[in-house]
Amino acid sequence: MRRLVGKIAVVTGGGSGLGAAAAKRLAAEGATAIVADIDEDEARRVAIEVSDAGGDAEPTVVDVTHEGEVAALFEAIVEQHGRLDVLVCSAAVETRASVVDTTDAAWRHVLDVNLKGPFLCMKHGLGPMVSSGGGSVILLGSVLGAIGSPGYAAYCASKGALVNLAKQAAIEHAGDGVRVNVVSPSACETGLFLEMVSRAPDPESIKRMVAERTPMGRLGTEADVVEAIMFLATDESSYISGTTIPLDGGLAARRS
Repeated sequence: MRRLVGKIAVVTGGGSGLGAAAAKRLAAEGATAIVADIDEDEARRVAIEVSDAGGDAEPTVVDVTHEGEVAALFEAIVEQHGRLDVLVCSAAVETRASVVDTTDAAWRHVLDVNLKGPFLCMKHGLGPMVSSGGGSVILLGSVLGAIGSPGYAAYCASKGALVNLAKQAAIEHAGDGVRVNVVSPSACETGLFLEMVSRAPDPESIKRMVAERTPMGRLGTEADVVEAIMFLATDESSYISGTTIPLDGGLAARRS
């Protein structure tokens, strides 16, 4: 099923992790995937992989914390393609520190990438989406936007605020045919969690521990996340907006 033929989809953080997986999946459904990342080489690598698989993708470099770069990204998309249908905001960073140990620089960096980035992308991307007749915005959140976790003060704050930002944008643009939702994974076998645990002395033991503490007894998978993104990107979710889809194996239900 090529449900997105003729659609233009932007994926920030598309050069790695869940962003790369989302870009590939969107392209497999027929969309032209704009792979936007701060790392030019990684964005180009993903775009080449999409092309090799028979899809359409274009790499582009953007720092989502810089408004000028974000504005230029969407201006270029409108100039070249004349439309925008799907926006996936996947660019994110994580730092491990408590409230009292989080430095001002670390706080600003996490909030800038994880919250200001999606804000700027919507600020400059919603207009083209409205002009295209509507579309879908999918923000990559986290289960830590709903529950606390010791040692992740800035990350929890950024993902919690992202949920309310999505609700606000969804309300403001409901009449324009634009839907805004959050997918909220817990620890996954792809993405930031894997990146963080890879630095530990025994990554496999941490992965086993986290899986055992999850009611479903496993980590999330790449497919768990990208299929939820696909659902929100297509008309199958045409009456869903302003909500968060938890992809956490029941974790938040246990702890909330």
